[in-house]
Amino acid sequence: MVLTYRAWIALGLGGLVALAGAARPDLLGLVLLVDLLAVLAITTDAFTLPRASAFEVQRKHERVLSLGASNRIELLLRHTMRTVRRARLRDEPPPFCDYDQREFAVKLVPDQVVRVTYHLTPRYRGEARFEDVFLRVEGLLGLTARDYRLPARERVPVYPNLLQLREYDLLRHRGRLQQMGFRQLRLRGQGTEFESLREYTPDDEFRKIDWKATARRGKPIVRDYQVERSQSVVLMLDAGRNMLAEVKGKRKFDAVLNAALMLAYVAVQMDDKVGALVFADEIDAFLVPQRGRSQVGKIVETLHDVQPRLVEPDYLYASTYLAKRWRKRSLIVLFTDLIDPDASRMVLHALRALSQQHLCVAATVADPRLHAWSRQVPDTPATFYRRAVATQTLSDRLAAIRTLERMGIHCIDADPDTLVPALVNHYLQVKARGGI
Repeated sequence: MVLTYRAWIALGLGGLVALAGAARPDLLGLVLLVDLLAVLAITTDAFTLPRASAFEVQRKHERVLSLGASNRIELLLRHTMRTVRRARLRDEPPPFCDYDQREFAVKLVPDQVVRVTYHLTPRYRGEARFEDVFLRVEGLLGLTARDYRLPARERVPVYPNLLQLREYDLLRHRGRLQQMGFRQLRLRGQGTEFESLREYTPDDEFRKIDWKATARRGKPIVRDYQVERSQSVVLMLDAGRNMLAEVKGKRKFDAVLNAALMLAYVAVQMDDKVGALVFADEIDAFLVPQRGRSQVGKIVETLHDVQPRLVEPDYLYASTYLAKRWRKRSLIVLFTDLIDPDASRMVLHALRALSQQHLCVAATVADPRLHAWSRQVPDTPATFYRRAVATQTLSDRLAAIRTLERMGIHCIDADPDTLVPALVNHYLQVKARGGI
């Protein structure tokens, strides 16, 4: 049991009356009466505090939490109170998660369930461990309070950002994909796969006119094309030491994993086959490209607990492994990091070998801090040194990217916030021009 501020005010008033009684002995009886009433009120209020069995709490959330996303957490507090009480409810979220609020001032009303919500953003994949929920309830007079520890411990897996897939579906159905930075997926009039015939309009190109259909119908008819389907996309994820670096509080591997899952989801919507290969110094996982939404689920289940390791990745072994197990021409997206042409020599060799059979893309995570530091006006030796290192790092990184481009390999170098739309939009461009 604890005393609230109201109880301390009541005791303080009793103390003031006692001081007055010291000056006026004839008021001693009144002093004793006031003090006795204050103690009696506090004692009576303490007896109105409920038992722990009067409360039950439930924590509601998705089956898995999404990395780097704002996950909604709801607490439901059920009670058997027959009078209105003031209370404070506090949850204990996992330590490696950010949250907007975890403590709430609530009112316990008879026959009403208390509902509070907050949002949780995990910073790492793995397992989120919630602790018990704590509740402080005041007595009927508000002079005392009691703390309760309500059992609510649980472990919830943290997956890559699956909420972005739900957001994508919602915006796609509403025709608002541009809010996520995506271009429209349905690219009618482009591509190489025939879709339908329609009447000619002044904006159509003459080369699209179908002369046989025009002769049959007696009016100009044009062919509509759509992007080709049933092609293949292979996601190669580097799980070596370079992907342990953090950008904006998120490991590079986690950033590219979110981008890879979104690309897989979009490719499946386009009826393409999608596969995945995760490697470091050895092959961690390989999924043969398949089509269908179930393939995205397989990719999620396979990759959600893969962690980057402090080892040197073997790019040549990974490319050779893939070449032996998948020969059909595909779009190969290598998620890795580029430091400089010398340090990235093995990356360049692996992509050069794969580009002879496949269309290759390198996706890397840029660090916005390097650009900010390279433009910083140095005013101390430390800032001068930091600017020099940032400038040299960016220069070396750009040299490696240009080496890839000279080899005909497109490179997408974007920060974690823009990597997903940049990668998906490039995929759509490749589909539109029939590049795979």
